[in-house]
Amino acid sequence: MAMPISKKEQLGEQARRRFAAGDFHAAARLYAELARAEPGNPSILFQLGKAESLSGDASGAIRHLAQALKAKPDDPAILAQLAICQRQAGRLDDALKTSERAIKAGPTHEFAHWSRADLLRLLGRYDEAYALLKPLAKPGADSTLLTIYAMLARRVEGVERAIELLQGVASRDDLPPTALAQSLFQLGQMLDKAGRYDEAFAVFERANAIRRRPYDADALERQIDELIETWTPDFLAGLPRSTITDDRPVFIVGMMRSGSTLCEQIVSSHPAVFPGGELKFMREPYENLLAPHGGSIARAVEAGAITEKSLTRAGRGYLQKIRKLAGKDAKRVTDKMPYNWRNLGLISLMLPGARVIHTVRDPLDTCLSCYFHDFTGVHPYAYDPASLGAFCRHTARLIEHWKTVLDIPVFTLVYEDLIDDQERVTRALIDFLDLDWDDACLRFHENRRAAITHSNEQVREKLFSSSRGRHANYEKHIAPLREALGG
Repeated sequence: MAMPISKKEQLGEQARRRFAAGDFHAAARLYAELARAEPGNPSILFQLGKAESLSGDASGAIRHLAQALKAKPDDPAILAQLAICQRQAGRLDDALKTSERAIKAGPTHEFAHWSRADLLRLLGRYDEAYALLKPLAKPGADSTLLTIYAMLARRVEGVERAIELLQGVASRDDLPPTALAQSLFQLGQMLDKAGRYDEAFAVFERANAIRRRPYDADALERQIDELIETWTPDFLAGLPRSTITDDRPVFIVGMMRSGSTLCEQIVSSHPAVFPGGELKFMREPYENLLAPHGGSIARAVEAGAITEKSLTRAGRGYLQKIRKLAGKDAKRVTDKMPYNWRNLGLISLMLPGARVIHTVRDPLDTCLSCYFHDFTGVHPYAYDPASLGAFCRHTARLIEHWKTVLDIPVFTLVYEDLIDDQERVTRALIDFLDLDWDDACLRFHENRRAAITHSNEQVREKLFSSSRGRHANYEKHIAPLREALGG
């Protein structure tokens, strides 16, 4: 039955408001309801794809944008958005082809140009990206285009020029909250690079205030307490295990901005390692085995959901997915979804041959780096220093517990130790993966694979120490963070 027009209009308005407010999960749900009422409507599918992409669901976005293209195969906006989502999913060759199609379909289309330029920037093709945007980078142009142009101008014209451009964008009164926050985060980054720390922090405060969402740190603490109280050595001893012995999976876990991208770049420089990136493959085992029982392993065991057979089936499903992604020849496949720290107990049961790398960095530097970045997806703790500190402390508490009770091997990669003695730590890391040494792992910055996270530019350079102790530049501003971290 068709949805009444008034109902459609109401849903559409709600979706637009949620999107403009930065609540992309809610916007995606509303656009999905509209898409079910009007299957094949390219405008609704386009908006749904955008909302899904910004909420972190690249695969859903690609699927819906592909449907939109069936109705409008030469629409530059749909093509540009599809290229963004393909990049987000790690399909960089596809993204390059799609973004080229978008430019051909819309030779002066601003979205098509900045979508391709940002992809070229990600791939380290800075001059090409800068030249692509320069003819369109005029006052009043699309704010995202100007923001990306400023990021590129920093490399060509210097940081002060980038600051000037971004201040112009951020001072506009026609920007929706999402676009304003985007320009402010980049302005803060440029002010930081220029050593204008007090100005930078003030700008980051403005940006984070726009992004801020309610976050219950006390609820997280209760969840961590329950996990620690449940997953004891005695409890684990009585649990079944998968029969799988495959040792290809390598899970890289820890706080965002703690060095996980650098870690993956180093190990994937080894020819036997395939970099999976931030995979969502553990979602299905969790949803099938634990979610029906409130996420509780104890209740899942009582219900008979945790058996050798169910764990083996879940482990095989994960391995099939990484085999499809990496092919048959990779001896190790990394999965650096940071939130898998919650799932290490389940991972140890379904993939007992897996290895874990825990990336660690000075918590003050880690949290500030999170506060200074505009993440894709939903990370509600990241927009408030006190919430960040609590999240970091409880994350570390659970991971340290896993290290004491689980029987899968865990390597702790300390960022500062890597800076101090790159070769020693890198050799220990490769030895942990049970691989022969390869000198390419010391030359990770020459690895031409593109990291698709916020660290993509850093991992194209040799190790540097400028990020170490970065919090000292902001000491007068970080008392709430220090307190939340426990002193």
